Amino acid sequence: MKKMERPFAGATRAVTKLILLFGLIFLSGCAAKEVDSRRYLWPIGGHSPKIEFIRTIASDRDVREGSESRVLEAILGIEETRGIFGSPYDVAVDGRGRIYVSDLAKRDVLILDLPNHQVRHFERPKHDELYFESPMALAVGRDDVVYVSDNQQGRVYLFGSDLRLRKVIGQGHLTRPVGLACDRERNLLYVADAGSHQVVVYDGNGEWLKSFGKRGSATGDFNYPLDLEVDTAGNLYVLDTMNARVQVFDTDGNFLRTFGERGTSLGSFHMAKGIAVDRSGHVYVTDGVGHRFVIFDLAGNHLMTLGGRTSTEGKLGLPGGFDMPKGIDADAEDGIWVVDTFNRMVHKYQFLNEKYLREHPIRSEEMALPGDLR
Repeated sequence: MKKMERPFAGATRAVTKLILLFGLIFLSGCAAKEVDSRRYLWPIGGHSPKIEFIRTIASDRDVREGSESRVLEAILGIEETRGIFGSPYDVAVDGRGRIYVSDLAKRDVLILDLPNHQVRHFERPKHDELYFESPMALAVGRDDVVYVSDNQQGRVYLFGSDLRLRKVIGQGHLTRPVGLACDRERNLLYVADAGSHQVVVYDGNGEWLKSFGKRGSATGDFNYPLDLEVDTAGNLYVLDTMNARVQVFDTDGNFLRTFGERGTSLGSFHMAKGIAVDRSGHVYVTDGVGHRFVIFDLAGNHLMTLGGRTSTEGKLGLPGGFDMPKGIDADAEDGIWVVDTFNRMVHKYQFLNEKYLREHPIRSEEMALPGDLR
C-alpha cells in the first residue's frame, strides 16, 4: 500500500523553508551593516605588512559560524554561546580544513571541523586504557592521519583520517612524549621525548627507526625538548626549550645549525613552548612567558616578534594579545594557528604571501591598530 503523507506536511516544509529564506535575507541585510572591515597588520605602522590577524575561536558559536544551525540560532535564539576549551595545549591542521586542538583539562582532542561547522571528537576506543590521560602534541601525517602524544601514558596514538584509532605507538619505549612532527614526503614521525632528552624517529606506521640526543648543552644535546617541526626540505627543527635554542638537523640526523637565545629582547624567548615552519620559509616559536611568538627565517635570522599579554576575561580575542601561548602550526596556505592557553582560545594569523595578497589586497583605510598590550 502506498504510504500516505501526513496532512499539511508539505505545507509545513514549505513554510519552514520560507521562514528560513526570509531569515537569511534579514540576516544578510543586518550583516552588511555590521561588517567590520578593520584589518590588523604587523609590523605595526610598517609600509610592507607581513602578518595579518584573521580570527579567534573560543566557542561553539565560532565554529558554527555560517552554518544552518547558526542561522536558526540567530532567528529563534535557540542556544547560548559556550566556551569549548578548558586548557588547550597544541594545534594541528589537516588538508580537509579540520583544526585539531588538544586540551589537558578535558583530557581530549577537539576537532574543529570548520567546513562542516561542527565540533567533533575521535571515536572512543572500546577499552578505557586506550584513551587519553594527558593529550599534548599533535601532528598530521601522510593521507591526513593524525598523531596524538600522551605525556602521562608514554605513548602516541595514531588515528586515520576517518577519526578511528589505528595504532598505539611507543609503549615501553617512550617516557614523556611532548612534541610531534611529521615528514610527509618521507613518511616519518618525529617524537620529542622530554623524559629521555631525545628525539625518537618512527616510520609513518609507528615502527621504531632510531633515537638521537642526550641531556646536555653541547651541539646535538637537549635539555627538555618540547616540540619539533620539519621544513619542506625535510630538515628537522628541534625546540630545545631549557637550552633556549632551536637546533636544526638534516634528514639523516646530522647537526646543521642552531639559533635563538634566552631573554626578553625581540629576537629571544624566555620560555619557548611550540614551533612551526610555514611553506614560505618562516620559523615561528611561541614564547609562553613572553606572551608572544617570534619569527625567524630558516637560517635563524630574527624577522619579527608579535604579541603581548592580555586577558580576554571571556570576551573576544584581542589581535596580537595572548596569555600563555603554547602550540602553533602553519597550514598549507601559510595560515598561522596559535593556542592561547589561559584565554582558552585559538588564534589564526596569516603570512601575507603573494597569493593571499592578490585575493585580499590591502587598502589603507582598512588598516587598524590593535589595543594596548602589557
